[in-house]
Amino acid sequence: MRALLLLMLAVLGAGWSAPSRAVTLIEQAQLTLALRGQAPAQAPQPQTVALPYDWDQRQGAVDGEARFAFDIPVADPAAPLALFVPRLGNSFRVLVNGQELARFGAFPPGPYDDASVAPQYFVLPASGSTAPHRVEVVIAAQAARQGGLSPVVVGSKAEVLPLYEDALFWHVSGGRFIAIVSGVLGALSLLVWLRQREPIYLYYGLGELLWSVQTARVLFTHVPLPWPWWGVLPLAAFQAAVPLLCRFALAVVGRDDTRLARLLGLMAWLAPVAAVLGIMVPLLWLMPLWRSLGLLAALAMMVVVVRVALRSAVLEHRVLGVAVVLVVLCGARDVWVMRTSPEAYAMVPWIRFAWVGFAITLAWVIAERMRKDARAMAAMNASLEAELAERNAALEASFAREREGEKARGALEERQRLTQDLHDGLGGQLVGLLQMTQQPGTALGDVALHLRDAVDQLKLTVDAMHGCEGDVASALGSVRYRLGPRLQAAGIELHWDVGPLPLMTGWSVRESHQTQMLLFEAFANLMAHAQATRASLGARLVPTSTGEIIEIELRDNGRGFDAEAKFAGKGLTNMHTRAAALGGALTVRSKPGETCLRLRLPVPAATAAGK
Repeated sequence: MRALLLLMLAVLGAGWSAPSRAVTLIEQAQLTLALRGQAPAQAPQPQTVALPYDWDQRQGAVDGEARFAFDIPVADPAAPLALFVPRLGNSFRVLVNGQELARFGAFPPGPYDDASVAPQYFVLPASGSTAPHRVEVVIAAQAARQGGLSPVVVGSKAEVLPLYEDALFWHVSGGRFIAIVSGVLGALSLLVWLRQREPIYLYYGLGELLWSVQTARVLFTHVPLPWPWWGVLPLAAFQAAVPLLCRFALAVVGRDDTRLARLLGLMAWLAPVAAVLGIMVPLLWLMPLWRSLGLLAALAMMVVVVRVALRSAVLEHRVLGVAVVLVVLCGARDVWVMRTSPEAYAMVPWIRFAWVGFAITLAWVIAERMRKDARAMAAMNASLEAELAERNAALEASFAREREGEKARGALEERQRLTQDLHDGLGGQLVGLLQMTQQPGTALGDVALHLRDAVDQLKLTVDAMHGCEGDVASALGSVRYRLGPRLQAAGIELHWDVGPLPLMTGWSVRESHQTQMLLFEAFANLMAHAQATRASLGARLVPTSTGEIIEIELRDNGRGFDAEAKFAGKGLTNMHTRAAALGGALTVRSKPGETCLRLRLPVPAATAAGK
């Protein structure tokens, strides 16, 4: 509160500060009026008036011309004098000792002529005498166009030129800077609003863009729009910008849904109507009334924002509170100076520069929200990481249990397979041998043959357990290794032709054992019944229209048999069953002198894709 009180005293005290004075300040002149549409009964008489002369305040809604005459004393006849006029227009002519020194615009002013917004600087030539210069400034003014004449600063060029350049900087260069900054910030804020749809960005963006339009008025001497539209547009922009930015401040502190906020919104909508009535009708009393209403609404907004800022722990509310107090105090200072100070006609509005406080507030709000969003995002990421870590741990535990279960199920399936193979294969062989030995007259050769079959089956069962899953070539090699000596002992010459074969994806010990047992039965039948002297086994990869297959073919030159006949044994039936279990197909062709057994195994799609 102490800081706000000191700021208020500094701002208000600056309103009455004494201006810098040059050598001479002309504050009185002889005025001769010529009003449009009024025919005087007699020639107008000069009258002494105080400067500044604000045409709208003195003459109201009337157009006309005014001739201001005053004398300038000459101290050094050889040195030229300079004139600095802060405000002059709308159109003007400057005469020195009856000779025209400068001119701007037409008489009456054209729709694009408006010099009253920029300071003017003139150099008077050296007169060569000590007689005072008679200076006449003739202006042509239109109602509501802010025409008139400010006090005239007179002195040497070295004294007056810095004053003119300083005024030019604050009026024109400062206005250009504010217009550019406001336009850029307004456009950026509206872009943010298009993405996020938060009202504070809409209020601020529209307010800054309108403020940029209002401030840009000082940049033009020959204006881009004809009068009165160039008067309506900046005035409407100013009258709408103030309530919009006041509503922005209320929205930042969470008071956007109040009667004051709705009143400010209504004022923003009615601003163009008020501007049209004040400029085009013109109702000159409407503008001071509207400014007073805007000041009262701004003061009410300041009270609301400061109360929230004092009670709130949110830093952006306090920054906004300071900015709002600064802007409102500068606006109050400008209104006070315009109504009471003799230099009101030439003053530089402070609110034009204090307005940057809203930009600082918006930047602070955006930065704070980005910081809070970043913190929230970091907290969310940390929470998600913790949750993911917990879920990963749960999944890993579940996978571990699943792997243990798979191992247990695999071991159980392997035990069941071994049990079934021993029961169906070796067990059957042993039972048959037991029955043969119990029958009188059984030949030892037959018993030995069956024992060799049982031993070979047992060896193949053991071979299948040594990790040749999916390796068809290894399974075939195991059969050759185990049955090769028996074939040789039986006088059968074996020709082996196995090409490169792919690993069968998805095959387990069971599929490899099924393949071995199928070939074992085929070779057993060959040795027991075919009476062959030559046999050949070939295996190769064969492409088909539906994919690839492994084709295993066993041939012999035995006596043959009728493949369609019914046999007492179960050899062929078992082989067909095993082929079906492998997903393949078994075909048998036989005739005297040649028997061909062909097994076709489809290659899994994953195997073909991984080649």
